[in-house]
Amino acid sequence: MPSLLGQFFSNIKGSQEDIASKGLVYILQLSNSAKNAMYKLIQNNINILYTDIQFIAQNIGENNERPDISGIDNSGNEVIIIEAKFWASLTGNQPVEYLKRLEKNSVLVFICPKQREISLQNEIESRMRSDSIIYQSFNNILKLDKNNFLVIFNWNIVLNTIKEALINNEEKLLVSDIDQIIGFCEVIDNNTFLPIQDNDLSPSFAKRINSYYDLLDKIVDKLKMLTDISTTGLKATPQRFGYTRYFTIDDNCASLELNTYLWAEYSDTPFWIAIKDKAWQQPNEFKNKLMNASKKHKINIFNNNDILYFSLIPKRNEIEENVINNIAEKIVRISKELK
Repeated sequence: MPSLLGQFFSNIKGSQEDIASKGLVYILQLSNSAKNAMYKLIQNNINILYTDIQFIAQNIGENNERPDISGIDNSGNEVIIIEAKFWASLTGNQPVEYLKRLEKNSVLVFICPKQREISLQNEIESRMRSDSIIYQSFNNILKLDKNNFLVIFNWNIVLNTIKEALINNEEKLLVSDIDQIIGFCEVIDNNTFLPIQDNDLSPSFAKRINSYYDLLDKIVDKLKMLTDISTTGLKATPQRFGYTRYFTIDDNCASLELNTYLWAEYSDTPFWIAIKDKAWQQPNEFKNKLMNASKKHKINIFNNNDILYFSLIPKRNEIEENVINNIAEKIVRISKELK
């Protein structure tokens, strides 16, 4: 049966993340069994034992970063940071500024819908590489220096682990409370149609999407200035998931795309490029070159239906010219590796 909170999901204003994270803090503050369950879940993944942690909400840092939940030990050290995510993109501070806050033997936990685990981890790792943060990856666990970790859990694992502990400890009122949060998260997790919010209908939203289409055209124009490309006989094409510009570059074929499917599934960017050989194919030898280009230039690459796509992460808070130049230069660097 859906929870009461889940039933009214579409009528709730404000941040979905705030509702879920504040509800989780409320339960962690009231129940030692809930806290112990959270400790054990973390320990099972990173082998660090935590006890006597005080959980608080939105502990603001020096750079105005505001994690959803902070776990403070008896010495006043912030040893656990928990960030609640549904479908909102990462903020400018995530995860780099959060990682910088951590003392040794600490952990940054992201909790997200199961459907978003892969794309969220891809974006997190991309930002860490861009900031030259060294780490080792073990499935959903990233190990850093100072014995620090970043772990990604889904809501189902976290909430049901805590619920089981509450049931075993016969904390019936809190079981009812966490059922509300579980129902709320399940509606969000399983809803393929997210309820329309006021901001979604703002003309600024339409202008933003239209500007992305224009940006693709301007990137192609910029590429014509930087390298040998041709659009002769190749038409710009609207697609099921966006818009595509086709061109040849350095004797290869390319599709530069605004692709909402790849955006939703793999990485936090609408801009993608697939480069193929003269026959518009990606044979294994060619794919190896693409993979090497991805590693060399730290540009993430993803396999979608056996086609490798580079995710073109745009610069944040920059004027249009700088965004165009940056993406065009990435494409040129990739292409040079394929000669």
